[in-house]
Amino acid sequence: MTAPRKSQAIRDNAIPDGTANLSKETGEPSRAASVAFIRSWPLSILCWCLFPLLLGLGNWQVQRAQEKQQILDNIDGRLSTQPINITELQQAQPYTPVRLLGFYTDEYFYLDNRTRSGRVGYEILQVFESRLHGDRTRWLINRGWMPAGSLRSQLPEVTYPTYGTVISGFLYASDPAEPDQRDLKPIAPQSRIQQLDTALAEQLNLTRTSWHIRLSADSGTALTTDWPLVNVDPQKHRAYALQWFAMAASLVVLWLLAATNARQLVREKWFKKSAKET
Repeated sequence: MTAPRKSQAIRDNAIPDGTANLSKETGEPSRAASVAFIRSWPLSILCWCLFPLLLGLGNWQVQRAQEKQQILDNIDGRLSTQPINITELQQAQPYTPVRLLGFYTDEYFYLDNRTRSGRVGYEILQVFESRLHGDRTRWLINRGWMPAGSLRSQLPEVTYPTYGTVISGFLYASDPAEPDQRDLKPIAPQSRIQQLDTALAEQLNLTRTSWHIRLSADSGTALTTDWPLVNVDPQKHRAYALQWFAMAASLVVLWLLAATNARQLVREKWFKKSAKET
């Protein structure tokens, strides 16, 4: 009675089910191709620790892009308002549009190591005096950028009107002076400086030592402006995010090729397709 059971078991095992197919070449059953995990725990642990890190860095760059875009929207909103007369200014806020009536003095400086479109040059800082009803105010104006000459020892010529004129721009905060900078000797006008801070403003006896004015591009005495409103544009943050996400996707692909038999399955499928075509 045991022999029939054994024969029946052999016949049952020989019946193909949903996971086995008869090979056309040998007639033997072969399992359907499927991705199988190859034991490579160190590589897998490394990849799946890096994967969420890369995704997190990508999401962080996306958030930074949103924050920078919000900052730019707020700045554009302020700059789109009508400029106010500088004499009517009560509370100074960054990017507040202002208008001044007065004249330039011969006190100007070359702010060193400033670039535009990859070219090295200077930003020209010049004192502007505004008078109204006998009250005199002194403001430091950043007129914009001009290229440096071929020789370091030669500073470019600065021209300006000697008569009264109207200028427009927006308020911008000056850097606070370092403690060791306050006791230095005064800086001579028409010379090269390395930074714009409140120490220079105090030396020039400005009305608001913590602020200066950046000229608008449409102002008559403006040089090359193209003021950078943020240190990194939202587009760059989005590009960085795309790079992090691409690295995360590449890591998954590399893990599939190294820790599974996916590469072998692809090769077998390609060989079978080539054999059929021939």
